Amino acid sequence: MRPRNIALVLAVVGGLGYLGLSYLFFEMPQSVSAAEDCGFLPGEFVGAGRLTYERGQAWWVSFQRKEEAYVALSVAAALAFVGFALATGRRNGAGATTGAALGGGVLAVSALCVSCLAPVLSVVGLGVAGSLLAGVPKWLILINTLLLTGWGMLALSRRRNTACPLPARRGTSLKTS
Repeated sequence: MRPRNIALVLAVVGGLGYLGLSYLFFEMPQSVSAAEDCGFLPGEFVGAGRLTYERGQAWWVSFQRKEEAYVALSVAAALAFVGFALATGRRNGAGATTGAALGGGVLAVSALCVSCLAPVLSVVGLGVAGSLLAGVPKWLILINTLLLTGWGMLALSRRRNTACPLPARRGTSLKTS
């Protein structure tokens, strides 16, 4: 499979995976303050664990109001970049591939630190990243992720195209008669 196809598949899997996990782990807020943290208005909270919405509707309202689509796209772009870097690894060398894949992973984790999916990430073990990114708008994190991954894919593509030709793999050589 071509590196760009691998990147596209991983982007779709990453985005849909984030969407699915966000829905799976969504909990109905139990208090007015918890409801406000999830993006609900005080008038939409009618009692302990009770909103004017059903669970599916409440998740979608929270997802939209908390701008989680930006995080889903950031995670998708970062995973696509990791896949692209690993797919071009043989041509680019181990050092460049490892560094690029690690950088993509850092971008994905930093996007998750400000998401509603894993708010405990910013408390457990990632306090520095979570506190640094807490006030940054999610759309700005998406733009940053797209710029960095786009530049990285361009750099890896250029490096891959200018690399020395690789020897043929075993069993793929053409027989001459």
